[in-house]
Amino acid sequence: MKPASRLVALVLATSLLASLAGCELAEESADKLARKAEEAAQDIAREAIGDAVNELNKKVDEVQASAKELLNEPRKQEQRRDEEPRTEQHRGQEDENMMPPSGVET
Repeated sequence: MKPASRLVALVLATSLLASLAGCELAEESADKLARKAEEAAQDIAREAIGDAVNELNKKVDEVQASAKELLNEPRKQEQRRDEEPRTEQHRGQEDENMMPPSGVET
């Protein structure tokens, strides 16, 4: 081979190695960028899910509070009826109901 062709082959080999090294660096950069993008997407998804869960919890709390109010309302009405003053007529009936039937031997 001529010295010029050796020089050209050496330059081509060197440029080929340099381009391969550049490709490897580009691949590493792309991998790093892909990892960072994936992490960012996961963070955004976590935040969005967390916000949705918090909103859902608030709504569930509101529904539970409403349900408790609705369930306690009849109980309060029953308590009010029980606490109403009894008339003399009702008291007499209760006393009769509490007395043991006559004819019971002790």
